[in-house]
Amino acid sequence: MRDILLADIVKMLKVLAIITVMLFISLLAYDRLPLLVGVVAGYLMGVAWYGVMLGRLWRSAEMTVAQAKSTMAAGLILRLILLATVFGIAIQISVEQFVAVVTGFAIIYVLGMVVLIQTNYSKYL
Repeated sequence: MRDILLADIVKMLKVLAIITVMLFISLLAYDRLPLLVGVVAGYLMGVAWYGVMLGRLWRSAEMTVAQAKSTMAAGLILRLILLATVFGIAIQISVEQFVAVVTGFAIIYVLGMVVLIQTNYSKYL
């Protein structure tokens, strides 16, 4: 399982590197390079989101159903608090930074979901 996740993470990092370079060039061309900090903050929040989720999924595989449900519910609450905190701080800085953070998080979230779906879909073909 860890080998599969590691291979998927490597694929995700390659795509993320390409997207980041494209964002860097776009922000540089429009003289909005400070927004890259918001995008990176969104990336970090997305990585934390998936790290907590995958860690709890990994540990819940060895639990009873009731324990797994409570563990996943607690993880969801922690992830939503993280999301609200970072988005709240970003909106206080500026609307542009908020959009940059949301964009960075959305990129990681979509990439993560695509990788998870692709991995699980390929098992059944």
